[in-house]
Amino acid sequence: MSAPIPDTPESGTSGRSGGRDLHLRGARLFATPDLGETGAPVDVSIRSGRIEAVGANLPRPDPAVEILDAGGLTLIPGLVDVHVHFRDPGLEHIEGWDRGSLGALHGGVTSVVEVQNNPPLSVDGAALDARIAHVRQRSRVDFGCLGNLLPDSVPSLGEMAPRTPAFKLFMGGSTGVGGVTERGVMRDLFRAAALAGRRVVTHCEDEGLLREGRRAYPDATATEHHLVRSSEAEIESVRTAVELAAETGAGLHIFHLSTRGGVEIVRAARAAGQPLWASTAPHYLLLSCEDTAELGNFAKVNPSIKTRDDSAALLEALVDGTLDAIGTDHAPHPLESKRRDYSHAPSGIPSVDLLWPLTLELVRRGLLDAPTALASVTARAAESLGLHGKGALAPGFDADLVLFDPEEERPVVGAELPSTSRWSPYEGMGLAGFPRMVLRRGELVWRDGKSLADAGGELLALGPLTPAS
Repeated sequence: MSAPIPDTPESGTSGRSGGRDLHLRGARLFATPDLGETGAPVDVSIRSGRIEAVGANLPRPDPAVEILDAGGLTLIPGLVDVHVHFRDPGLEHIEGWDRGSLGALHGGVTSVVEVQNNPPLSVDGAALDARIAHVRQRSRVDFGCLGNLLPDSVPSLGEMAPRTPAFKLFMGGSTGVGGVTERGVMRDLFRAAALAGRRVVTHCEDEGLLREGRRAYPDATATEHHLVRSSEAEIESVRTAVELAAETGAGLHIFHLSTRGGVEIVRAARAAGQPLWASTAPHYLLLSCEDTAELGNFAKVNPSIKTRDDSAALLEALVDGTLDAIGTDHAPHPLESKRRDYSHAPSGIPSVDLLWPLTLELVRRGLLDAPTALASVTARAAESLGLHGKGALAPGFDADLVLFDPEEERPVVGAELPSTSRWSPYEGMGLAGFPRMVLRRGELVWRDGKSLADAGGELLALGPLTPAS
């Protein structure tokens, strides 16, 4: 496991406040074969917010260092959610960083990457810096903010690149943002991002096929959402994105993949050596379009939730490494908005509050092995966007830690979740893995259902720029 990069302005860590010294004693391992068997005892020595040592029966490094007794709880690294929408600044009443980052801690998430899909968009350095300053005052978790990849932002990609993990391109229209439709324009955008040295992150749905879907189902209901926003729309857009990335030399991360066909394109491109990453979301793994008869608009999300066969393909892709990560695409909307008729209800599902319990559920159901599930929301998730020092129980990494009881199960009650929307498509589902304690860079920030921090999140450390020639 490599050590994090030095704190430099390019890494995105300039001005970080660091963390504290702490000695965590009496935890149990989970799905970390390189450290020992699951359930084995483990201690963690933390200095200045970073892991100094991990092992059984570690000596206390200094009598002055505080000891935190884990009480036999199970230990994992803090989760990295590569895709959230907190809509703040701009739409704080729908979701802001205050409640959104509170929900993140509830779900075991200590780092998030946020996509702004409502004004003010991050189309230049000043806008991105203003957004980062706004978030730093409010976030309880460490964060990165994606720049928006639009024709208007091309002149400013170079100045934004040192402070953003990637540039987000909507290749199909979704809530708040219209999709780019012309291939020539998309090629120019991919090329500009490649020259700036950051990868492109795409929402892949072909805008032309989405329009055809709306024409074909003018009176659609929620049960037909997967037909309005079809598998073919995603597959065609994934094919286009992969081709454009190859043509321009851009690195590419495809968000919220939902189809078997999309997986097959990504698998072939990766086998050919293309610099390509991809992630999916919990709802594509645990739900199917058959569930919309019961869930209605609570399962309305873009891309749409597809078939059980598509879910099986996504799970296989996580196991074989075709897919890197599980990110929530946390996109809350008020309950009254989701209760409108289908054509007027917004798309989006809140779930950052539940990322670790939902991921553990994949293990409990036998759908994923434990090491793959954990890596998909920690180390592999961080690597998929070039985030350094996150997602591993290893010396040199940030001491972002989550402690939970794997046997403690309770039902999901949407009205009790911290994020603003207060509803969940997983209402009543019995889940385990709810965090008892969460540490952010060595500081205890969550304990027994309560936040112990009002803010304190810092900008994520980023890898070096890699401009295409």
